[in-house]
Amino acid sequence: MSKLFNSKILILIQRYKIQTAISLIFLGLLIIFFIANVRAFTSPYTYTSIFAFVPFVIIPALALTYLIICGEIDLSFPSIMGFGSWIFSVVTLSTGYPLLGLFSGLVAGAIAGLLNGLLVTKIRIPSLILTLGTMYMWSGITMIGCEGRPISLLSLVETMFYKFFIGEIYLVPTQMLWAIGLAIVFWIFLNTHKFGAHVYFTGDNIRGAKLMGINTDKVKILCFTLMGVFSAFAGILAALKMANFWPGIGEGYLMLAIAAVVVGGTPITGGYGTIYGTVIGAILIQMVVTGVLSAGFTGFWTQFVIGLTIVVALAVQSILRGSLQMRAKKLIFKIKKID
Repeated sequence: MSKLFNSKILILIQRYKIQTAISLIFLGLLIIFFIANVRAFTSPYTYTSIFAFVPFVIIPALALTYLIICGEIDLSFPSIMGFGSWIFSVVTLSTGYPLLGLFSGLVAGAIAGLLNGLLVTKIRIPSLILTLGTMYMWSGITMIGCEGRPISLLSLVETMFYKFFIGEIYLVPTQMLWAIGLAIVFWIFLNTHKFGAHVYFTGDNIRGAKLMGINTDKVKILCFTLMGVFSAFAGILAALKMANFWPGIGEGYLMLAIAAVVVGGTPITGGYGTIYGTVIGAILIQMVVTGVLSAGFTGFWTQFVIGLTIVVALAVQSILRGSLQMRAKKLIFKIKKID
């Protein structure tokens, strides 16, 4: 019985090599930081602090995972975070209905994402170049609209709307629960739904996907639209957390979200990805910032440690993928030999 159980465990580890590797890296860093400052990492408030801000990386990174699996990229999502949160703030304060403001902000994000998707698929502009341009475009529209001025959202702090999105349940920030809930939904669609299979096929072999009857343009447009919606949602949550909208609200999240996706095991070349890895990757990067500071190092060390973590994670993933490809080639050779 024990041998059967152990064999099943080994099969699962073999199947989920990338996820296992990123989990071990995460646990290794946690142990190092725990030893460096036991008091900090045994305090629940440390984790409350991490979970208060990591959702602003996780939420856009979830949609970015789909997009990168498709073989595309979006550099404009930090600007969409600002654009969506600006629309939310303006509509909410002018009407007095935060739900209407939320809906308006999400629609604004959807329109921005949809435009990216249409330009990439119909005009055939490479997504890297296009979204670099739309990044400045949406940021410029936001700056023109708010005239570079922040908008106070203090009037929402005591409302149920605020507590529903930015609150605490037994020291767990509500925004983290939203991030976990969305991660579960994204995982279900990616791994059990037809749309998830189409995303994988599109990124792995677009010509083969077209021959199978998959509308790859539609898949990419939907992924870009999702990117816009959830970027706007993350921006709205960030504005609520600070009880203040400011024009550069999305600045600083671009590289963090991309790093979370790549460190989590989704190669930038597309065709493969993992939602679990993205979530762990985002938490890992945020934990590095907290761990370095709590260990007594200056903030200058955080970039170095984050960079080192990314390099180690990518090296491990590359080695694992290399071994998987070698096994696949050996299996194909055996099949041909039998034939």
